Amino acid sequence: MKISKVFRFEASHILSRHPGKCSRLHGHSWVLRVSVEGPVDPAAGFVIDFGDISKIVNERVIEKLDHRHLGTWEHMFTLEELLYHEHPLSHGWAPPEYPSDLYPTCENLLMWIGQRLLPDLVWSELELEETSTSRATLTREEFDAAIKAKEKK
Repeated sequence: MKISKVFRFEASHILSRHPGKCSRLHGHSWVLRVSVEGPVDPAAGFVIDFGDISKIVNERVIEKLDHRHLGTWEHMFTLEELLYHEHPLSHGWAPPEYPSDLYPTCENLLMWIGQRLLPDLVWSELELEETSTSRATLTREEFDAAIKAKEKK
């Protein structure tokens, strides 16, 4: 059986390589759907307690991303501004444990989220909604294949 839990967070990002308006600073009300598959435990009556999913996802992902800027700021300010003028953005605005060099697309964020959840939550599918009409889905098979290919390099 497949069960899912939905989480919401607010975060900004800049897609500096995007040819359109997404290359400017903007934010989203992100929606993350985490799915877990497995047999129903006859004693408990469920695959996994939704509360257990919430605890892991909130601690390992949502608290790291909510009300944060994802990615880097350096292309918005000159190096001189960041280094010598004590610009507030020069003081590590990236969330703890979030790689500041990660290009913050839905696809890349899903890979990061997938890594953060393992091994505590053995998820089967992740879906990240950037807007009400735009989302990306990552299956466990795709994730495992991508990790395996990365390790071979």
